Amino acid sequence: MRALIHLVPRAGAGDRFGAQLGAWVVDLRARAAPRGLAVNALHRLERDAFGRRTAFRAAIEIAGSDLSDAMEEIIGEIGTQFDAVAHPDASTLLLGEDVIFVPSQRAPVRYQYLMRRNASFTHEYYLEYYRTKHSRFGLDTPGTLGYVQLHVDPIASRRAAARAGLGGWGFDSVSELHLESQEAFLGALATSGFGKEPIEDEERFVDRANSLDLCSSVDWGA
Repeated sequence: MRALIHLVPRAGAGDRFGAQLGAWVVDLRARAAPRGLAVNALHRLERDAFGRRTAFRAAIEIAGSDLSDAMEEIIGEIGTQFDAVAHPDASTLLLGEDVIFVPSQRAPVRYQYLMRRNASFTHEYYLEYYRTKHSRFGLDTPGTLGYVQLHVDPIASRRAAARAGLGGWGFDSVSELHLESQEAFLGALATSGFGKEPIEDEERFVDRANSLDLCSSVDWGA
C-alpha cells in the first residue's frame, strides 16, 4: 500500500512552507522507520513543464505493507500542522495499491498524473480499463525509466483524509513515470512524435479537464 499527500501552500508562505515540510518529513521518517515504512519527498520542479493547472508544490509518499494499520498514528492531523502555511482542504491524501509495469531504482525525477474518471465509467471499470488497455501507452512512452499506476481506494482515502484534516481524496488513480530528467523526457517525446493516440484513448475514460499533472524531483531519504 502507498499513501500520497500533495500539499498546496498558501500565498505568502514563502520559505516557511519549505521549512515546515522539511521538519515534518524528518519527523515522519523517524516514526515510520521502526515500522519498515519508506518515506520520500517530492518537490515540484521550478520549471515544471506540465503542472500549469495545479497548485501542488510538494508531495510526500509513504509506502509499506503495514501502512494501513499505521496511518493514523504516523500521519496524525497533518492538516492542523500545516494550516499556517498550506491549504488543507485543497491538499490530498490518496491511499491505494501500486500496479508496477516497469520497476525503477530511485529515479531522480517523477512525472505524476492525478486522474479522475469520467461519468461513463464506474471506479472499478475505470481501473480495469486503465490497467489492461490504457497501460500500453505508458509502456510505450519514450524517455522513461519506470512506469507505475497507483490504483486509489476511494473509501480508505476519504476516511484517512478526514482523520488527517485534508480535503482531497477523490482521484481514481495516479499515473507515474520515473525519469532521469524532465529535459531528457521532453526531448524523447519531441523526437518520437508520441502523444496523440494516448490522449484520444484518455478521452474514453478520463475526466481530463479535472485531472492534474506535475513533475517533481524526488528526495529518496536514507
